[in-house]
Amino acid sequence: MKRTNNNNWIFTISIILTAIVLAFLSFIPINIEYIKPFVVYFDPTKLLSNLPLWIFINSIIALYSHSEKTSMLNTTLFNIICFASYCLFSKILTHAMPKEMFLTWIVFTLIWAIFAYLVWSANRKDTKGWILSTILLAILFSTCTENTISSTTILNFLLYVFLVVILYKGTKETLIIVVLSILLAMILNKFQIQIIFTKSACIYFNSVLL
Repeated sequence: MKRTNNNNWIFTISIILTAIVLAFLSFIPINIEYIKPFVVYFDPTKLLSNLPLWIFINSIIALYSHSEKTSMLNTTLFNIICFASYCLFSKILTHAMPKEMFLTWIVFTLIWAIFAYLVWSANRKDTKGWILSTILLAILFSTCTENTISSTTILNFLLYVFLVVILYKGTKETLIIVVLSILLAMILNKFQIQIIFTKSACIYFNSVLL
């Protein structure tokens, strides 16, 4: 779908504002009395800990970009603005810099600069679109199959459902993609490949490189 220049600017501004808002939400103080009851179900300070959420957001940005190249630029812009805002809020509110997240976020941004090029093509209704949609959905679903049910696994499952709707290619086709993505996710889980999308993997990654 073609966008006018005005629409492109609106989309870019929306990306920037979303990145800033999400970064700020990570610093909502959870010691406020009226917020405490809701923290049990959803802790906004842990937004940056759930990588599947960022995979989902980057996927949406890539899928709704004007082209493959703009999908790369838009996701890179989002990740840079988000982390820069997070660092700024961290410095202002806690007087500290999140150094332990530097390498993880840099690598994540670089990976998505490349991966966004492929994700954009997941909207296609040919074989390439099928394959990319299956892989993308499998990655998200692999994070929903932990031994215990938690708010994080529920959130990840909802993200999976939303992405299925966004990548809808017809009832029969979408059903096949969903089945294939679940099977692929089971394979990822069996070989524990999904660990690269978890918070513990990020901590380990930083500890090795720092």
